[in-house]
Amino acid sequence: MEKIAKKVTLAEQAYEYIKKLIMIGELKPGDELPEEKLAMELGISRTPLREALKRLAGDALIELKQPRPAVVADFTQQDVEEIMELRRLLEIYGLQEWPIADQERVIGEMKQNVDLQWQAIQEKDFVRFMDLDQEFHSLLCSNHRNRRLKDIIRGINTGGSRAFMLVSDTIAGSSEKAYAEHLAIIEAIEQGNFQEAKQQLAIHLNNIEYRLLKYITREDL
Repeated sequence: MEKIAKKVTLAEQAYEYIKKLIMIGELKPGDELPEEKLAMELGISRTPLREALKRLAGDALIELKQPRPAVVADFTQQDVEEIMELRRLLEIYGLQEWPIADQERVIGEMKQNVDLQWQAIQEKDFVRFMDLDQEFHSLLCSNHRNRRLKDIIRGINTGGSRAFMLVSDTIAGSSEKAYAEHLAIIEAIEQGNFQEAKQQLAIHLNNIEYRLLKYITREDL
């Protein structure tokens, strides 16, 4: 029996298009997103556009301000500190020892993920890199028994990743550092040393916060 091909909906296409414009800085924090104008530019009706905007708001990429137009979200120092505090609490806790039967499979998936990260870095496709970064952090907690915890981590990581992407003038160097930190986490897991893996994850998350705060306060990295 043939598998049914998944069709990309108009809402999903609009979501990906607007997300990319935000990620590459063509749409900047505070820019308005008027529905009528956007729908006309994209050649779609308002219904799929509104669905896309709701998803973007859920990702912390935009803020819905009805009856006014939605705006591209901004990140303050407090936003960064709150996001990273939650990521440390949840992601480090979520990185538990995995069942032996699952270790080889998940480690393989993480290695494949970081290989693609490096490819994205070499191609300067940093939007793709951030998608892979989110996937990597989801893999770290993929064996945790608490499904709600995994959903919360994914949700928080989305907003946090968008904030990290704001480091547009240093994204190349920042992504290479993140890539190296990911490798250190994988190495500890391969050795079966989950305590070391948690320490490496903590270092990685602390470094993300450091880079973000340096950017927001316009200090030299």
